[in-house]
Amino acid sequence: MPLINVKPIEDVFTPGQKQQRGIMGSATAASRQEPISAHIKHRPRSGTVRTNGQELFYEIHGDGPPLVLVMGIGYDSSLWTLQQVPVLSARFRVVLLDNRDAGRSSRADHPYTIADMADDVAGLLDALDIHRTHLLGLSMGSMIGMEFALRHADRLDRLVLAGPGVAPARSAVDPISIWNWVKAKDSSGEVFGGQQFTWLFSTAFLRNHAAVQDTIALLASNPNPVEPEAYDRQAQAYLQFDALDRLDRIKAPTLIIVGEQDLLTPPWVAREVARGIPRALLKIVTGDGSSHLVPLERPDEFNQLVMDFLAH
Repeated sequence: MPLINVKPIEDVFTPGQKQQRGIMGSATAASRQEPISAHIKHRPRSGTVRTNGQELFYEIHGDGPPLVLVMGIGYDSSLWTLQQVPVLSARFRVVLLDNRDAGRSSRADHPYTIADMADDVAGLLDALDIHRTHLLGLSMGSMIGMEFALRHADRLDRLVLAGPGVAPARSAVDPISIWNWVKAKDSSGEVFGGQQFTWLFSTAFLRNHAAVQDTIALLASNPNPVEPEAYDRQAQAYLQFDALDRLDRIKAPTLIIVGEQDLLTPPWVAREVARGIPRALLKIVTGDGSSHLVPLERPDEFNQLVMDFLAH
């Protein structure tokens, strides 16, 4: 379906007749001992750069126009390797980074903001000698993307926001504040994990018991889990974020993708973002797997939307 620059365009994508190849399929087939990115066949370029007071781990996959992928709260960039990197790296130079306080990047020793995390992205680009890039963010990564678009407009080509939040600071209560409390109190991680699954995944996924167990094992195999203290710092940055009154300053062409079953950042939030960003395009994925984690549960549609938009 063509993308037309009208403010805002809203398209609804429903599942086709073919079996959807999401995290319930190939992604969860990994063994309990297999690294989370073991199915990546090529050897990425990787390293660590010091910028903005942090040591940031990065990987580069493929060649072509630069595309930075920014993950959400509490997770590292290895989740992108499940469904996005194998496809997107065929057309783009995909740059993954672990946000501060996640994965193989350093742990901060003081509070920070989403703006600081956006400056981390800019600092990484400086170190990699990349002047301009596309950027795809998921959840908190979308917040970082918005802030990057506002603070470093001259360095952004096109922006893709998946499951975006825009103004959690305006809410008296936000799910992330509850997750943060549970993370700090739940020494076993079982309650926190169960809470994450019920909020982030679709009903169809949760009813697939084998897929749930496989995914638990997959996530548990990550050798760099986020500690409660690090999660708290990310959560405080998340909860203080408010870009609602600044969205009209985003000039980059922007695509917003949301699942109709997204509980954390439901479609009405995505519509709020789309109304605020000039000429933004809004795509709503419907049906089974249309959760907050559309990139994992509905990767075929998601990846195609991203590639079609970035090709313009």
